[in-house]
Amino acid sequence: MMDMQEKNPKVSAQQGHEKLLALLAGQKTPSSEEFKQLIQALDNHRVLAKVFLLEGTPFVFENRPMKYVIFREQVADRFEIGSQDVCIVGSAKLGYSPSAHQFGKPFAETSDVDVVIISEPLFYRGSKQLFETLNQLGPSVYTAKSSQSPAVDLDDWVKVKNSIRNFVYQNFNPGLLPSDHSLRREIFENMASTSGLFLALEPQVFVSKIRCRVFRNWKAAEDYYSNTLREAKFSLAGEKQAEVDVEVEDSEDLIPLPVKTPPAATVASVQPSLKSH
Repeated sequence: MMDMQEKNPKVSAQQGHEKLLALLAGQKTPSSEEFKQLIQALDNHRVLAKVFLLEGTPFVFENRPMKYVIFREQVADRFEIGSQDVCIVGSAKLGYSPSAHQFGKPFAETSDVDVVIISEPLFYRGSKQLFETLNQLGPSVYTAKSSQSPAVDLDDWVKVKNSIRNFVYQNFNPGLLPSDHSLRREIFENMASTSGLFLALEPQVFVSKIRCRVFRNWKAAEDYYSNTLREAKFSLAGEKQAEVDVEVEDSEDLIPLPVKTPPAATVASVQPSLKSH
């Protein structure tokens, strides 16, 4: 009896390892609890980011995968890139949030749809125009040199820090541009024009806003989202405070998407599918 008890932990550990491998090799999106186990068990979060966040059909399109193909084609056409350089991430991809500060929160009508665009030209164009706007913020260098303690607006300081950090890690957040900036409007008008595809889904997906982040290349995107999962691991383990993304809301003051209030029956039909992912 003692020998059996001593072997049980090893058997259990082996079974757990085999289950994790099966999840990695499988075609089905893991539940939030299963994904949590994967995040906690693995050290290489780049693999998880590639397999479950940057590849495959998103949760919101799982019943109509061809519409996801159309979505990618439409976005790619508007930004003059290949459709392989467009994908949906976040809770719209998994059916629940993978971020450290709200891990497992189900995708809902009020959730954002986060879109990744891979474009080196747009990354540099957007970053340049963003830094041009930041360069206009006060106080001027001349003023700062003539004063011992120049006053800097906190919101401006946060925006500058976020912009620098993003550039270092090779991504551009158009939400950091002023709300009336022409490039910001151009990017999000392009994104908003695809909202009809979500309303055409069965059951319908009522998208309130679409966010967008532009990466210089796929490696930069993999680095960004593997770090997201790494922060989630630390947060779930209680090892350190998660580094919550405090950037300006990408979709703030954008052209509102065509959203209509669904009947109660439609809402009820959506909820069960959310719980199963």
